[in-house]
Amino acid sequence: MLAVAVFLLILSITSYASDISVYSESVYPGSLNYIKINNFDRSSKYTIEIESGSKTYRFPVKDSIAFFAVPYKSSPVITVNLLKDGRVIYRKFLFVREKSYPVSKIRVKERKRTKEVLKRIEEEYLLLRKIFRKYTQKLFDESSFYPPLDKLYVTTPFGAKRIINGKRRSIHWGTDFRAAEGTPVYASLSGKVEIARDLFFTGNTVIINHGLGLFTLYAHLSKISVKEGSFVKAGQIIGKAGSTGRSTAPHLHFGIYINDQRVDPELALDIIFLE
Repeated sequence: MLAVAVFLLILSITSYASDISVYSESVYPGSLNYIKINNFDRSSKYTIEIESGSKTYRFPVKDSIAFFAVPYKSSPVITVNLLKDGRVIYRKFLFVREKSYPVSKIRVKERKRTKEVLKRIEEEYLLLRKIFRKYTQKLFDESSFYPPLDKLYVTTPFGAKRIINGKRRSIHWGTDFRAAEGTPVYASLSGKVEIARDLFFTGNTVIINHGLGLFTLYAHLSKISVKEGSFVKAGQIIGKAGSTGRSTAPHLHFGIYINDQRVDPELALDIIFLE
């Protein structure tokens, strides 16, 4: 009976294979990727499941293009499953390339952690988690990311191991680009502004919802030029680079999220979105 069940599963997956494809089979930890579903059925419920070691990561699907992330702490091989109404209709095994990450040592002025400050940090953390888990319909029509700066020179890459004031901290979950104070910062895709305010760690921050679970974050700005709830187009100026929040010098911290999973902006900027 088990052999029959396996055969039927393989037969079912094979029957859908010609209608489904994964964008890239060459991936790294933190890669942004997507599945293209040619005969997308809006009356059905789809889900992407990424199996990495003993962990499973799930990404809802809202359109014929469905994004997912390769986990930062990934196993050497991950399994990409596409489920339709709870049944696996596509399966792909991806080999995850090894990548080394530098250690980033910085010194910043410590701010006193009063009860009010700790409460603010917790509230902002919960707010960001809630926002980054939103899934709406597609809000952009561009075929690729627009560079957030005119010139992209990396100072601290995604995945760097942070040591702040001599103490080991969290992983650096974005890419820092060199930018002088006042340098224009551009929206990387069209979408709705979810956050345009001062946050404790990232200072003046803009977060844009692009739909399909995809978000971009622009931090440490000296000036914010958009309002929460407004719609922006790719390439539109949303603010100016600065050094607000926990920062040592003017720069742009640029982050990309999919279903609250962080992805490597340098890798994502090379992606082409199929029509």
